Amino acid sequence: MLCRFSDSFDLLLITKKLRSELVSLRTSAPKFMILSFLGIFCLYFFETWAFKEANIPLVSFLTYAAGGVTLVLSSVFLKEKISLMKILAFSAIVSGVYFIIAHEAGISGSMAGIILALLGGLGYALFIFASKLLKIESGLAHLVWLFGFGSLYLAIPYAMEGLSIPSPPVAIAILGLVIFPTIGGFYFTTKAIQRGNASSVQIIESSDPLFATLFAFVVFGESLGVTGWLGALCIMTGLLLALKQDHELLPERALYP
Repeated sequence: MLCRFSDSFDLLLITKKLRSELVSLRTSAPKFMILSFLGIFCLYFFETWAFKEANIPLVSFLTYAAGGVTLVLSSVFLKEKISLMKILAFSAIVSGVYFIIAHEAGISGSMAGIILALLGGLGYALFIFASKLLKIESGLAHLVWLFGFGSLYLAIPYAMEGLSIPSPPVAIAILGLVIFPTIGGFYFTTKAIQRGNASSVQIIESSDPLFATLFAFVVFGESLGVTGWLGALCIMTGLLLALKQDHELLPERALYP
């Protein structure tokens, strides 16, 4: 877990322009400390721990179920309009995830796993909200700050568990996680937050379990039953509703650059 974010930090710290941008962002260090704690430490520490206490579908559902916090906070503090369309979109996505998990996989886990998954999801929901509230932009330099503080936070549990060097196959897998879901994921998330509403970003990212299901089908040949595909349809419907809402709110110059 720590290796993943330490490698992210080293990989991005490579160009002169980037170093210049890093220096210019030093006054925002306290903001990055807060965001790293919420979006990196809370999400990955508690979610990874939750996987030890509960199965993957249960943790996945509970992690994204906490995203409703973003809708409430965005409405109260960011004055974002929570329209009926957004409520329907989020409800459809959560309902779809529930259908898939309740009828396509055995749900089991301890109360500790449930609490840990909710804490991880709450941290990420607060990260999305706080990024918009603190007016943090997106870019590689911003990610270096996030991953840098994230590595420091995660160094504590990593040291407590005992330091170890990953084997070459594991190191290659970690590198893949660094480039695609970590750097790529956080880059596009922060870019989306900068250009749109925090609540809409949370809604759209709640469709994650659908893509996990599709990858499982393609890679491992795992298929869904009738109820499972009904859940997938609910998720896609919610996603399309959220995208339609954002498209209607965009000014004309943003739609046609």
